[in-house]
Amino acid sequence: MSEIRQSIFVLHTKEENHEETTTFALTSEEAKLLFETLQNKRKEIIDAHIDNMLT
Repeated sequence: MSEIRQSIFVLHTKEENHEETTTFALTSEEAKLLFETLQNKRKEIIDAHIDNMLT
């Protein structure tokens, strides 16, 4: 089985009257780092939301 050397990241933004799609080519290392960063930020937001609900 071959190793993935490049990933494609597609960012789709939709606002009231504006839609935009941007595509990035990422190396495997960049894709892993981006995923980990997004997961960590998501966890921070969820934890803060739970803290606010409990106080």
